Amino acid sequence: MANAFHNQYLHTLGIVHYVPRELPLVSIVAQPAAEPVASSPPAIAIAADSEPVSKSVSSAAESREAMAKSMAELGNIGTEDKSKASRVKLAEPVAVAEPLAVSNIEVKFALWQPTDEVLVCSSVEDSLPDPEQILLLGNILEVMGQGAGQLPQMDIVEWPPYPNASGDSGEVREFLETLIRARINSKSAKILLLMGDAASLWLLTADEKAAVANGQVNVYDQVTALLVPSLKEMIEQPASKRKTWQTIRFLSPQRHVYKAQS
Repeated sequence: MANAFHNQYLHTLGIVHYVPRELPLVSIVAQPAAEPVASSPPAIAIAADSEPVSKSVSSAAESREAMAKSMAELGNIGTEDKSKASRVKLAEPVAVAEPLAVSNIEVKFALWQPTDEVLVCSSVEDSLPDPEQILLLGNILEVMGQGAGQLPQMDIVEWPPYPNASGDSGEVREFLETLIRARINSKSAKILLLMGDAASLWLLTADEKAAVANGQVNVYDQVTALLVPSLKEMIEQPASKRKTWQTIRFLSPQRHVYKAQS
């Protein structure tokens, strides 16, 4: 009983203490009104069949720990989400810019159409054809049986078509092809004489270049393209004229004469 009164005393003072199950329940004696303990916390009645206070305190501590853990997890989730968002942002594919317009492409061709059957397209390298080059072209066309005398007016096709125009190589090819095809269709030409590497480079497709045989290839719906050196090259390197002759000789009315002399 001494322990019981001791416990009652501690309880009266508001001191939380452990009560073994074997101790009997001691009723709380009300204190006189004149002697209240103002600073003491409210008394806690402990029933004999209730769980020990230690378990309640432990449960409260576990609850606080669980809550703290949950908050920490929430904080980690937020951090992970932010990290994921950051990673996703870095992993997003960089938008591929459209092909840049190439504004420094410069291409120039001189066009002649001595007859309805033939269209001549000569690359202009440094300057427009000079009188010597014009004379040479006239001789080549005469050998082909496609004109005699003075050449018709020369037309110029060039890229860019106007100042500050820009475009990539595909657009340049499309532009040139449209103009050449229009000229061919206007008089139903059957032969396209391409003079110089630049002419074949810009006016033939990859497949057409691969199909060239003996300087000849079919283009634009069965139009025969003849590939020969440029006028400038033939003047500077006279031996290259033989290559031109090998390409165009099948058109020459005098081919049998040349064959007999060779």
